[in-house]
Amino acid sequence: MPTAPKSLRLRPGLRAEIERIAKRSRRSFSEVAQDLLEEAVRMRACPGIYFADEPAGREAKVAGTGLGVWEVIRDYLAEGGNAEKVKEALPQVGDAELKASLLYYRKYPQDIDAEIAENAALTPEAVEARFPGLLRKA
Repeated sequence: MPTAPKSLRLRPGLRAEIERIAKRSRRSFSEVAQDLLEEAVRMRACPGIYFADEPAGREAKVAGTGLGVWEVIRDYLAEGGNAEKVKEALPQVGDAELKASLLYYRKYPQDIDAEIAENAALTPEAVEARFPGLLRKA
């Protein structure tokens, strides 16, 4: 997606922290600043959601649960939208956590649908094909 330049004044400490993250992740200052701003906007729009580093990259998570939004939504969709069954299957998810997950999904469905599909594709056969010998055979 094309971007437009915009001048921005940053406090020295904030600028240094973004530079540190950029150096550590081998990315440009602009890339890191843009990602941080996008996450901040998403968290403000969806209270109860935060972002964390996972092996596959940054992931939208549900505060207080340790779960990714995609995990809650996957189960919600699998249960046909039955909130009680989701809360039974995921006891750390209460009304507030489910509401936050659903709000995030309504705003960013393509992101969550992609994560659900990516994780569904991780069958034992697919993992073995990609990483021979990784899985133990019973």
